[in-house]
Amino acid sequence: MAVMAFHVRRATPHDSALVDDVLRAAVDPDAPRSREPRPEALRALLEDPRAELHLALSPREPGRDDEGTEEAVGVVVLRHGMSLLPAVAPVLHVEQLWVAPAWRRRGVGHQLLAAAAASATAAGAEEVWAVAAPGERDAQRFLARLGFAHPVVHRVAPLALLRARLAAATASAPALGARRRAALEQLLARRRRQLSGGARIPSQVSPSERPAAGT
Repeated sequence: MAVMAFHVRRATPHDSALVDDVLRAAVDPDAPRSREPRPEALRALLEDPRAELHLALSPREPGRDDEGTEEAVGVVVLRHGMSLLPAVAPVLHVEQLWVAPAWRRRGVGHQLLAAAAASATAAGAEEVWAVAAPGERDAQRFLARLGFAHPVVHRVAPLALLRARLAAATASAPALGARRRAALEQLLARRRRQLSGGARIPSQVSPSERPAAGT
């Protein structure tokens, strides 16, 4: 089997077409179209000083019309940030790591993460955080073999759903508060009636005043 050559380098704004191709390939074909990369978001990502994209590139196969050019066979999307716990410190987030199916188990993922490690070192970060969806078993196993653990659980909510749930909670809050106040007032009124009638509240009966067992 012929060895397929590739190399990894950081993407620039001039690589927008390559990045667009590889990110589209990384999106599940059954996913909503809203998940596809948008041109304006892609430009913002490539120009964001906190973000880095590294591409794994390979020469296109001979005999094709675009022979002599390169195609992206893998990508890693990085973002620099700060960790607040247990201490304030720089960290590097691996937001997406994808390798074309035909190129998996050929060292592409390792080289992309090597680029991430070099970026983390340059930024003074001592930790690299990576995200993989629960259903991506291959990605989960790959990251685990390289030492990534599960210190936190990320939960994701669509913005529209979050807004709807917050609106519903806000609308129901006054009614819930009124019900709680009414219940408290009923409890206080019942205790006042018990005290005014000379009856003891059960919780106020001391152990010495309770009848002995069998009497």
